[in-house]
Amino acid sequence: MNIGLGTASFGTTIPEEAAHDILDTYASWGGVIVDTANNYAFWAGCGGESEAVIGNWLKLQERDGFEIHTKIGAQPTDGINFDTAEGLSHKAIFDAVEASLNRLSTTYLDVLYAHIDDTSTPLMETWSAFNELVKKGVVRKLGISNYSLNRINELAQVIEKDKLVPIHYAQYRHSVIAPKKSADFGVQVCFNKEIIQALKTINTQIKLVAYSPLLDGGFEAGYNLPEPYDTESNRRSVQQVQSEARTLGVSPSALVLKKISESGVIPLTMTGKVARLTGNMELFRK
Repeated sequence: MNIGLGTASFGTTIPEEAAHDILDTYASWGGVIVDTANNYAFWAGCGGESEAVIGNWLKLQERDGFEIHTKIGAQPTDGINFDTAEGLSHKAIFDAVEASLNRLSTTYLDVLYAHIDDTSTPLMETWSAFNELVKKGVVRKLGISNYSLNRINELAQVIEKDKLVPIHYAQYRHSVIAPKKSADFGVQVCFNKEIIQALKTINTQIKLVAYSPLLDGGFEAGYNLPEPYDTESNRRSVQQVQSEARTLGVSPSALVLKKISESGVIPLTMTGKVARLTGNMELFRK
């Protein structure tokens, strides 16, 4: 099933019991990818809550039946600002992974992402540490998130020069409509043609993952597009999605997720309500 479960709010704004219901439902539909991060959700708690909730659920599951994706490097050391992020030094990576493994109640991670770029640490140091984890069997595959085009190209040179493990996954902000060129998402980076091409140059089999594909409900009737996406052209596109969804008898969100999936990108869906989750995934069982 080419759709992943986002869990950023698990353990904070989504209570653990509700989160476990969501996980159970996702799994019952054949879902495999559970996406989290060590800093989820520091803005509503301290960070680490999401991993802990997943870990408690994972204890009751067949571990090999799921792909646990987590991300490190973006947990603020002051608990507030990305400017104080833990970073991606060798020590920071090993400390963060050990803590994530403990919270997730697992001995290995299916995919480990560098969550945001750490320009203060040489790419060689970061990727060598990631490679060590793969060799130890602690991590199976590697990913990046929110790296700029220039840094992707620099990382490609490091990987090629030292024959390091390639990037297997790349996770970026993405939907079926593009934001304004002037949009500023802070540490978040959007997919674009140049970034995708650069990633596929590193690894032709790379898997692309889209976070925030539903734009906080922006495709649903009665909701407005977030300001960075609010253009006349995008509003027309939303109307077209809503019309097509009505014809299919599904929600606009379900159609958006399916369109992204059919484009070859894995969308992440996140909600605290089982009914919303099943509605979002409606087109993935047909």
